[in-house]
Formats: sequence, C-alpha cells, structure tokens
Amino acid sequence: MTDDSTDSTSSAGHRERMRSRFLAGDEVALSEEAILELLLTYSIPRRDVRPLAEALLVRFGSLSKLLETDPVELAKVSGIKENSIALLKLVAQLTGEGRRPETRTPESPSCDNLPEQVPGSSEKSSSSDAAIRTKNVSKPAKSPDPPKLQVSNGYSLDAAQNARLLSYISEHPEVRRFARRDVMEGTGLSEGQVESLASIGAAIGLVVPRTQVLTPFGKLVTKHDLFLDSIITLEFCHFLGAGNPRNLIWFMIFNDLLAIEKPTDQAGWSAWVREKLAGQYSEGSMVKHIAHEVRFLLDAYTVKNFNKLSLLIETPDKTLGLRRYTALQPLSLAAMIYLIGERHQAGLVPFTDLHAEPGSPGRVFGLDPSSLRQMVELLHQRGWLRFEVRHGLDQVRLVDGFEPLEFLAAAYEQRSPETTPSPDSEPERLLL
Repeated sequence: MTDDSTDSTSSAGHRERMRSRFLAGDEVALSEEAILELLLTYSIPRRDVRPLAEALLVRFGSLSKLLETDPVELAKVSGIKENSIALLKLVAQLTGEGRRPETRTPESPSCDNLPEQVPGSSEKSSSSDAAIRTKNVSKPAKSPDPPKLQVSNGYSLDAAQNARLLSYISEHPEVRRFARRDVMEGTGLSEGQVESLASIGAAIGLVVPRTQVLTPFGKLVTKHDLFLDSIITLEFCHFLGAGNPRNLIWFMIFNDLLAIEKPTDQAGWSAWVREKLAGQYSEGSMVKHIAHEVRFLLDAYTVKNFNKLSLLIETPDKTLGLRRYTALQPLSLAAMIYLIGERHQAGLVPFTDLHAEPGSPGRVFGLDPSSLRQMVELLHQRGWLRFEVRHGLDQVRLVDGFEPLEFLAAAYEQRSPETTPSPDSEPERLLL
C-alpha cells in the first residue's frame, strides 16, 4: 500500500520530465525542493507532491535537517505516512544523514536586492526573465531560491511609493536589469525604500526578483490599477503573497497560524513564528526580523490596502483570526486555478488542491470546501472550466486556450475572458 491512492495520471508526464532533468544535471532539478519532490514521487505515486515538498522544507529548514528528523516528528506532518518516512530515513542512512552540503543560507543578504547594473545593459536575461516568456516552466514555488525571512525589510506597504516604482520601471521597457542608483534617482526614493518596495513587489508578483523588471501581471496592474485599489488586484496579490512558501513568514501565518491554530494577538504571532523557526536562524535575526514582518502584515491587512479584503477579524481581547472570505471574484478565482494548473503542468486539478493544500485559494482565504465548491461550480456554469467527478473524486479540468493573465485582464476591462489571446498579449501568458 502506498501513501496515497489518489488517481492523477495527468502528472505522469511531469514526473518523467523531473527524472529526465535530474539525470541530465539540470540546475533547477538539483535544488533541494526539486530533489525532495522527486524523492517523494517514489513513495506517493498518484498525487502531486510538490506542495508537500515545499511544506516540509519550510517546516524543517533544509533537506539535511529533514533527513535528520526523528520519525515520530515526521509522522506529525499531514501527508507523510509510513512509506515516505521509511524512504526518507533510508536516504538519510545511505548519505550519513547530515553530510549533504547545505544549499540554504538563511543569514545571507536578501536575494531581491537591486544589482548595480546600468540601465540598457546588453546582459542576457536571467533565468527569472526567461521564465516570463517560456510556457510550462517552473513557477516561484519551484524556484531554487531559499525562503526569505525578510520581505518588508522593516518598511510598510505604501501604495503611493509603490506606484512611483512601478511607473518608473514601466517607462523603461528597454532595461533588462535595473540599477539601484538609477531607480533612486528616477523615483526620488531612498535606497531602503527602493529595496523594500522591490522585495514586496516580488512577493506579490509585480516585479521579477533581482532584475526588477515588471512581470506580465505587474504590467497589467501598472496599466489598470497603479495604486493597488482594485479588489481584483488585492485578491490576486494576496494569493501570490500568502500562497508562496518563499515568503516565509507570510506563508506560515496564513497557511498554518491563521488556518489551524487558535486566534492570538500580535505578540502571539511573533512568539509562534519564533517557536516554529527555532534553531534555523540566529536569535538576533529572529527577534528583529520576525517582529518587522509581523508588523508589516498586520499593517498591510488592517490599515493599508489589503484591509479592503477584511480578511482579519479582531476580537475585543485583541486576538486576530482569519475571516472566511466569500466575496472572491469569479475571474480572480479562475486565474488562480489556471495558475495552479500551470505550476503543476497539468490540465486536471484535484479539488482538494484548491482548498486543503498550503498556498491554495481555500487555505489563504479561509474558505470551507462547501463555499469553494459553489464558487467553482459557478465557473463551470460559465464555461471557464469543467468541474467533474472522476473515480469518485472531484476534479477541475482546465479548458484549452484560457490563460491566467487573460482572466485578470478581462476582470479589469469588465468583459468576458477569451480563449484566444490578442496578439500583443500572446507572448506574456504566464504571470511570473
């Protein structure tokens, strides 16, 4: 008996490509997330295991620490059963448990810092740049970049400053990699503000990490909602920010603390995160940066733009809980579902991946399966996808020709989505 018996034959091609890339020595295939995902396919043969691999690395910090973990602790993780535990411990035994070199560097500087590269450089596009233009490539959740303890760098989400940054970038489409000093001169922002806004922008899918060029989604937002006022923008930015394990504290709070634990106050948030990350970072880093990130999230969702979603509910004793968000816009949800399909490189998405998995719409918006099911059935009625039962399991079948970005563009332009993208948007089907 394997750990999971869910039928998902559409993932066979993805697994075959993973094995081929690994055997070919592809750099991305040698990342810790990719190695762990490939490893788990041998103990969980019929389910997408990428979310589980990501969750394990977030929880334990690195692959070597995961392999060193006691089986009793591993058994506490949802989705991990005896076969997977036995396989992990077998690998640990064969590798000497801790001798595999660490690839995660929590104490290294932020990898979203702007490089000192002059505008208009002829330097070739980075791998992130190429990912915008290549269909069926790995998305941020598959990135070899380690989780970031810092996203805000101590700053808050300032819509006006963010608009200045996005405007400046959009005015220089020829630049492939922005220099920090040029952005500072062009926007009038300080170095700290530029670094923070670039990091936050990357976290919510508006700019590409390291190069800081606009993503296709960033271009769409710059054109239609520069100040991040639209509910469409806020819903999708929340999904990208809270749903990406690379945004470590953001992801932990919305997928674990708010979704599973009892409501607590701001101090409780910080204490909970410190407990979960104990031993993975220096005490000084955790005391400083966790407080900054918790304050950033509370400010963003109770004072700044994300407050419009009313996702956080505060009780009289100042504890904070996740409010069930039942107002999710149909076109926003459709874009999220199609993005999940692209990430998994599959045209068939199990319904459980939409509400139970970390980073899923149901998880980060606090939706129960029944409410989410009604929303998906509405998309089915509109012909944007097919909601069907296969082998006794609810699954979503994506319709050929629809793209995530097209659903968002249709929402901004108040029209129905089209299956055939217009010529000027065709090269930018992928969001990130």
